[in-house]
Amino acid sequence: MGSISQREDAAKMIRELINKWFLVLMALCMLGGCGGKDAPGPVEMDEGQLEQWEIALVEMRIEKNEAFMDTATTSLPLADLPSFEGLNYYYPEPSLRFQVPFKAASNPDTVVLEKKKGEQVAYLRKGSVSFRVDNKKYSLAVFGPAKPDPEDYLWLPFYDTTNGTETYPGGRYLDLTLASDGKIELDFNYAYNPLCDYNPEKYNCTFPPSENTLPFPVNAGEKLYRLQE
Repeated sequence: MGSISQREDAAKMIRELINKWFLVLMALCMLGGCGGKDAPGPVEMDEGQLEQWEIALVEMRIEKNEAFMDTATTSLPLADLPSFEGLNYYYPEPSLRFQVPFKAASNPDTVVLEKKKGEQVAYLRKGSVSFRVDNKKYSLAVFGPAKPDPEDYLWLPFYDTTNGTETYPGGRYLDLTLASDGKIELDFNYAYNPLCDYNPEKYNCTFPPSENTLPFPVNAGEKLYRLQE
């Protein structure tokens, strides 16, 4: 066996190595290397995948514009149809597309949300999703119908810092689908306005809860219907 001084030197060396590895690990965590599975960053797409994604997004926008132009399906006041040329959108932003695990609530609680005209409506907080933007983790609550519904949909209303300037002041919505692998496509490029933005006299829209407020601009999806350029 070595001397006491040799054993002390060896122990000191081990402590220094542990401290170095700890610092490396902390640096990786700060860069998103820790906990990344529950809060992933944007979807990585090659050139072909990016093109397919953009085509699908543009096709959706064309179909929605066509539905708005049809007197049988439009959400606009009929007086707006003669001058309607299409809804306003941000350019496709692939950095705001995520595929995230859905964290289902073990015991969904009922949440009462406010509507624009002073009424209230109940929803179930069915779970949450988390994602990373600029190496920061954000989580949003996901809701579903409080009453039995054959579709049993997942709905994510949210606020961000574009509200009231480029997007609807009362927030925007996302419709979500849970895949068989337990993940959700969280693509803010599909964010859309409440119907109140198109026809405030006819519709009474639900405001997102304050907990679903993102402290950065979500420059993706639908803009204000009457956008002041």
